[in-house]
Amino acid sequence: MKFLDILKMACGNFLRRKARTLLTVAGVVIGTMAVVIMLSIGQGMEKGYMEQIQSWGSLTQIEVYQNYSSNADEQTYLNDETVTALEALDHVEAALPIYRQYGGLIMGKKINDLTLSGIDITKLDYYDLKLENGEPVTADMFADNGYLIPYTSVFQFYDPKRGWTEDNSAYTYDEETGKSTIKELPFDITNPEEAHVKLAFDLGYYWGGGGSKPKSYDIRCTGVMDHEDSGNFSYSVVMDMKSLEDMYKKYQKDNKISTKESDKDKNKYNIMYAVVDDMNNVADVQQAINNLGYQTWSSTEMLNNVKEQMGMIQAVLGGIGAVAFLVAAIGISNTMVMSTYERTREIGIMKVLGCKLSDIMTLFLSEAAIIGFSGGVLGIALSLCISKLMNMLSDSGVLSMFSMGDGIPISIVPIWLILGGIAFSTLVGVISGFYPALRATRLSALEAIKNE
Repeated sequence: MKFLDILKMACGNFLRRKARTLLTVAGVVIGTMAVVIMLSIGQGMEKGYMEQIQSWGSLTQIEVYQNYSSNADEQTYLNDETVTALEALDHVEAALPIYRQYGGLIMGKKINDLTLSGIDITKLDYYDLKLENGEPVTADMFADNGYLIPYTSVFQFYDPKRGWTEDNSAYTYDEETGKSTIKELPFDITNPEEAHVKLAFDLGYYWGGGGSKPKSYDIRCTGVMDHEDSGNFSYSVVMDMKSLEDMYKKYQKDNKISTKESDKDKNKYNIMYAVVDDMNNVADVQQAINNLGYQTWSSTEMLNNVKEQMGMIQAVLGGIGAVAFLVAAIGISNTMVMSTYERTREIGIMKVLGCKLSDIMTLFLSEAAIIGFSGGVLGIALSLCISKLMNMLSDSGVLSMFSMGDGIPISIVPIWLILGGIAFSTLVGVISGFYPALRATRLSALEAIKNE
């Protein structure tokens, strides 16, 4: 017999006992739904954790720190030699040093404690900075002591004598009169240059520490960074490293601060980032940096741990759904066994007419596969509907307690899960139908014909 003929016969037999077949298919539908929904919830959880980890920093960046050791020979520092050493490693595209100082912005009598982060603007593309309006950051923004703020809350100034300003007001400078006046700053700060701000590295005077008023330095805000993409600079303003370094040296000179070389001076940069060409190479590069004597951390470390945990969770969820699939498999096997009893005479006639045992085997396996395939397709369709309903309820707030974050769906059904669900249900059908098919091939032709 041709396979097409066997398939047509199998489809006809599929509809022979409609009620029993429908109940068997329903069992497969429930089993498929249970597995797919459980795994889709696991996919939603994994996506939520992934986005949280990615928000902490790029998955292709490695944080590099100096190695603090009591042994002088093992002590390492972050300086220009470190940049050269890191960029010499395979798969490292760039080493991004960050020079940090601590100080504050001054507006009249109000201050704002913050961190100043100096970056190498020749490698600006690797820092992946964007403005609030989505435009890229350009090197021109750092000219003449220009700086960027991560979000407008940096302009919430503090009056040590009166407390936080309730209206987030700030001073603006009038060049004609030479006076500072209070002005409401819009939340998005569309014209940040209007705010006359100065920078000071020592705020002790403003906190009532006494002494003479420290010298401050003119700087200008040239833009607001995107809040979600500010990454490593979420809580500091960003400046050109050379400008910040020169300004701090001027501060040391103005205040007669000793610049004698020390371990702190040898450690020119506070932190450094190694940009790797591919996420799959991060682990190898990180090990190579550790071998150079530096301490490292990368988001991929936590990502790998999360993947292991999520793999275990999805295995448990899939195992729970697989119980329903086991019940469905028993149902398919039972249906096919009953079919062999009811069609004993038909099997005998097929053998007498010269039908091959392999054709009989293929016929029964095809019928079982059709049951599994039909149940799988219907189960996937219903799973997609349930998944969409769950996500809609999450967005509306009904199931928000189970959500991993705003915009992150509870249930995600990827294409591989759809195809895998259909393939698995079909395979379960074939496996469940193997014993009935084998039994059919072992029936005696004469005894089968005599059977009424």
